[in-house]
Amino acid sequence: MKRLVHLLAGILGVLALATPAAAQRAQNLEFGGFGSFWRYDRAFGLNNRYGGGAHVGYNLTDRVGLEVTGDYATTTNLAGTQDVNVSSLSASLVINFPVGKRSTGYVLGGFTRAIFGKDPPFDFTENMVHGGVGARVFLAKHLALRLDGRAMYTPTTQFPTGTWGGQVVGSAGLSYFFIPPQQGRGFNKEYQWYWGAQGGAFFYKTNLQPYYYDPLVGGHWLITARRTALYVAYEQAVFLTDAKSAIFDPSSSNSSVGPGFRDVTFHDMRRIMFGVVAFPAQKVIEPFAGGGFALMQVLNPVVDCSAAASPPSGCTLSDFTEADDRAADAASKAFFWLMGGLQVNYSTKLNVFAHYLITSAAQNFLLQGNTHTLQGGVRYSLGTSKEGITERH
Repeated sequence: MKRLVHLLAGILGVLALATPAAAQRAQNLEFGGFGSFWRYDRAFGLNNRYGGGAHVGYNLTDRVGLEVTGDYATTTNLAGTQDVNVSSLSASLVINFPVGKRSTGYVLGGFTRAIFGKDPPFDFTENMVHGGVGARVFLAKHLALRLDGRAMYTPTTQFPTGTWGGQVVGSAGLSYFFIPPQQGRGFNKEYQWYWGAQGGAFFYKTNLQPYYYDPLVGGHWLITARRTALYVAYEQAVFLTDAKSAIFDPSSSNSSVGPGFRDVTFHDMRRIMFGVVAFPAQKVIEPFAGGGFALMQVLNPVVDCSAAASPPSGCTLSDFTEADDRAADAASKAFFWLMGGLQVNYSTKLNVFAHYLITSAAQNFLLQGNTHTLQGGVRYSLGTSKEGITERH
């Protein structure tokens, strides 16, 4: 292990001497991918294993930045009898400082949400604070080698037999820096009619299963004014495996949670969104935030009820109709949503963006609690949204 550390240090030293200088300044965007190594809390009884992920960062100033990191790892328990998946999402405040002309160091801290799954006792979610240190060595003006180490801690772990939880993660990868072509106001986007497309991951849970994530795609309109815009979107999540939930049904004598409830399986979710988005900074790279309301509909809910089967798993045609109606009522609800993200304005016409979106919870809905969405996409203006006066009468 010591030889490996010395070898890495030597490589970094050579790279630092051989590579050209790179700017680490305000409004840069950093995109990166990495491989990671997870060292799990000993109380969890898990093998330490490798994973991988990606990160997106934005420099508020020359020294201070914000960063979002997603990581995924697979492992087994120490006996090798159970597979365990770990998905984590972190938000960090990053403080950068120069280390010579061709490298930078940084410290970071923030919040991490890690989802362990899928089977007991590893079917829980950890909310942790984290801190770490790292370094970037620039291989070119836009490309850097990045090494990172961070520790995550929660005083009240959700692991059944634990008290507090701590994980340690080390990572190594490459980062690409988007350096804006100009600073200041940026491109004129006032009164434009943008058509866009987006895709990403949809995070959800039910009353029978912990958080899962599945792909989500969609399109939107963005009609801009000066610093605000009207936002209308249509999206659909495609569940890779059927989700399971339970609804109240007094005619049911058996379910996953006992009598008085009915099991429901479903796949896919449709969402229509309306709201307002604000662009306060008016920069080439600019943050944005917004909110509004959404209509969400779970598609194709199927109740666990067959008229051909015998009790207690089966039911009469009348019971089936009533249960199907209850499932349909629980499949569609209205929600509030909040969004925050970053947009890169390549021109007046073309923008790329990434955002995080959270929806409120609703009672008696097949999806339980808040849903979360991470997305990226593009939008393109098809013309002005404001007609001027072209002829005088």
